[in-house]
Amino acid sequence: MLDGLLKNYLDLFPEERADLKSLLAQLEVGELLNDRRNFHGHITASGIVLSADLTKILLIHHKLFKVWQQPGGHWEAGESSPLVAACREVIEETGIHLAYGVNILPDNPLVPLDINSHEVPARPQKDEPIHRHHDFRYLFIAKDKHLIHQKAEVNGAKWFDLHDPAAMRTGSCIPKLKRLKII
Repeated sequence: MLDGLLKNYLDLFPEERADLKSLLAQLEVGELLNDRRNFHGHITASGIVLSADLTKILLIHHKLFKVWQQPGGHWEAGESSPLVAACREVIEETGIHLAYGVNILPDNPLVPLDINSHEVPARPQKDEPIHRHHDFRYLFIAKDKHLIHQKAEVNGAKWFDLHDPAAMRTGSCIPKLKRLKII
C-alpha cells in the first residue's frame, strides 16, 4: 500500500523526492514503518484541519515540544493506513467533529497533502534516541469550531487565521493549499 501511495504522492510533488530519500530507502528494504520502536524512522500522521469557511486552521499546543502545530501522532500497528491514524489523532487531541477529508488525488484518497520527514529529539524518559518521523499530513474540513483538547498531551487547541505566523509551522502545507487552489 505505501509503495503505491508514495508513488502517487511523488507524481503530484516530484520536487520532494530528495526530501523523502530516507523514507524511500526504508520502503525499499521493507522496514516496518508503523512500529514506533523503529528508530531509523517511522510514520506519524497528522491533520491539517480547516474551518468550513476555509479561513482558519486548527492547531494544538504540544506539551512536549512546546509549540503550536497540527494535531497528530503515531500510526499504530492495528490501523489500516496513515489516513485512519490522522483522523483518530485529530479527534483525540481536539475533540473536533470532522465533516470530511479532502481527497488531494481523487482516485486515491490515501494520498496526503504533504509528507514531511524530520528528525525528532531523543526522549530518554521513554528510552527513545534521536530518530526520524515521516509525517503524513492529511487535509480535513471541520464540521464545527467547538474544541475540547486532550489534556494528557496537549496544552490547548485553537483556531488560527491562515495568515498567522503560527500557521506557518505546518511547513509547506499552506503554499500547497494555495497551489492546489483549495484556499
